[in-house]
Amino acid sequence: MLGVKCVGNFAAAHEKLVIGLTISMRVSSFFMPFFALFAGASGYYLRSMELKNVFDAYTGLPQRGALITYALIGLSLVFLCIILIFTLCAKAKFASPNGFVNAFGTEPLAYPSVFFIIGIVWLGATVVYFLSINAQGSIQLSELCFLILSALSAISVSLFAIEVYQNPRRKSKYALSIVPTIFMCFWLILLYRQNASNPILLSYCYQCLAIIASALGFYFTSGFIYNRPAPGKTVFSFFSAIYFCFVALADEHTVSIKLIFIAIIAINVIYSSMLIRNMARKDF
Repeated sequence: MLGVKCVGNFAAAHEKLVIGLTISMRVSSFFMPFFALFAGASGYYLRSMELKNVFDAYTGLPQRGALITYALIGLSLVFLCIILIFTLCAKAKFASPNGFVNAFGTEPLAYPSVFFIIGIVWLGATVVYFLSINAQGSIQLSELCFLILSALSAISVSLFAIEVYQNPRRKSKYALSIVPTIFMCFWLILLYRQNASNPILLSYCYQCLAIIASALGFYFTSGFIYNRPAPGKTVFSFFSAIYFCFVALADEHTVSIKLIFIAIIAINVIYSSMLIRNMARKDF
């Protein structure tokens, strides 16, 4: 009788633990993306003030020892430390289910619909960017590659969301999942090429970090398709991309580029919320 009672108490405690952890992750699936957006908005404000007050209007050189610059760097480091602690704790207590649908599972209708809209916005921004460049004269090969990869990424975001639920056995989802990663890597190379002779690293460093974090986010997301999940690294990349893309919005970009950044922010917010919510499904 004592053994049965102990087993019963253990089962009840186990059930309460599972329920408690599930609730905590569901709360985190809403709170943490919101926290990343709030931190990103704060970083956007500081970056706007930095561009307005720290950089010289004629030379483009930043002032040394500017408090706004240190404040933005400090905010970025604090944010990265917080999300690193969160991801390490989540990784220690929870595990992500195998397979993309299990890890990011949601309503088969809602998920494709939202990502279809995001893909349309991204594609529309790419078309507008093409029209603006074309109006200025001839298009360089690097810009043409950027436009093509951006358009393919926008289309792949929408098609991937449909394929992964409608027909999981089709192999097209493997190719679709890596297109955005390729685009982000090319964008990073293009940005470096455009700023190779620019000695002012502070003028484009946050855009570099935004692109790098976005590339890692897309890369680790595709890992769930190839049965190589890394939930901790994925969540960290999602939150980093949200923050740095928000900060990069303050830089001098065309409306089209800003819309692409906004589309990437939306993708990472949705993915991070979905993944954190489903990380609660772990057998103890």
